[in-house]
Order: sequence, then C-alpha cells, then structure tokens
Amino acid sequence: MYLPKEAIEDFQYQGYLKIDHQLIENDHLMTLREQYDKVFAEQMNTDSQGLRNLATTEGKQPQNPIKMLQIMEMWSRNEQFYKLLFHQPLLDIAESLIGENIQLFHDQSLYKPAHIGGEVPWHQDNGYWRCSPPNLVSIWIALDNADEDNGCMNVIPKSHVEGRLDHSRAKSEGKELPALLTTNIDNNQAVPVPLLAGHGMVHHCLTLHQTNPNNSSRDRRAMVIHYMPVGTQNSKGEILSDNLLLRGVNHFDAE
Repeated sequence: MYLPKEAIEDFQYQGYLKIDHQLIENDHLMTLREQYDKVFAEQMNTDSQGLRNLATTEGKQPQNPIKMLQIMEMWSRNEQFYKLLFHQPLLDIAESLIGENIQLFHDQSLYKPAHIGGEVPWHQDNGYWRCSPPNLVSIWIALDNADEDNGCMNVIPKSHVEGRLDHSRAKSEGKELPALLTTNIDNNQAVPVPLLAGHGMVHHCLTLHQTNPNNSSRDRRAMVIHYMPVGTQNSKGEILSDNLLLRGVNHFDAE
C-alpha cells in the first residue's frame, strides 16, 4: 500500500514518519523472530566477524556486560531476510518516498538484550555513509514491542533540512566507541517513536536519531533496511551500480 499524499508531505516536513498500519503480519513476524535468533546464535557460536557489539570501547575487555549487538547484511545470511527485502508493504513505502527505481544500500539487525542493552548516540545515517545525493531512507522495523523503557527510536523532527552535520567518535565513560559516531544536539527537541511489534517507522538519512539503553526486562530486536534511489553515489563520487536492485530498473548496471 503506497503512502497517501498527506503522509508523504508529513515525511518531507518532519524527516520521519511513523507508519500507522502493521507492516509484518503476526505469522510472518514469528518466523522472522525465530530466524533472527537463529542467525544471532550462529554468529555467537563462531569466530565470524559478522557480529559486533557496538557498545565496546577501546581497551575494554570482551566481557563488557553492555550489549548493543549488530549484524550487517542479514539478507545474505538467511533466506527469510532476503525475502524481506522484497516485502511489498516495505517497498511501497520506499517507492512513495524515493521513486520507482530502488536499490538496497544495506540492511542491519540491531539487538538490545534485556537489562544490558546499550545506547546508540545521536547521529545522522549519512554522517557515516556520506552518500550523494542524500536521498536515502531507512525503514526501522520492530520485531518486539519497542517503547521508551527498552530503547525505541528517538528523533529530532525537521533536522534533515539542516544538511549533514559534523560528527565525532562517540565515547562511553571517557573511552571512544570505535564503531559509533555522534553529534551535538538539543535533547529538548527529541520525540520518542514507540512501536508495536510488526510496525515500523521510516526516516530520512539526514534525520537526527538515537536509541536509549534497554534497562527493562524485555529484549528489543529490530531490523533496519536502508533504501537508495538508483544512481546514488558513495563518498568517492562513484555510482553504487552493483547494489542489489529491489524494484524498477538500474540504468547504471554494467550488464
């Protein structure tokens, strides 16, 4: 279902949009949860470099109890997450916002375990990516109920109109977090975006956002898919022609 005109205008004005209907039906949601846990279990029991704890600081021992766990490119590790890339409700939202020719930038799973889930500091996605033009959008999907107690998304409305901001290396207890960037913002403008499981929100790649620690007794599992229009360039000015085409036509495909 494509977004109505009013929702598109709201996204363009605010830089984010909480989707008002369920994106992942309950049976599908149960399957995704099972496969999500399976992938994490596989990664934890191997020496694979696929699993990262974003909360680990330089010099901190591996037994750091705080966990902000990330696995990139879930689609390449599990068939259910490959299929999720082509899930019509998600692609309809992306097409409503960036046009009919859509490529995958990448996906990622972000898992905050109960009681010990770490925070992700304020940032813009394009502070990491430095893509141009900066027209990418991300759909953040809650696999568990996500609220202010267990680390739902927080955003700064209208922050996308400010352009890309300067970012620096994030810190925890005075030590740098090698995997995370941050930027200075006014917390008073922050708006939480709680979501029921199976629901989602979409945000612009320049919208400031973050998530707080999960100190609750409930896990917070989330999936994020980052979409880009065909023709997007990386930080070197190279067209990302080889990224997976999800819908439409890739006019830059060498083949």
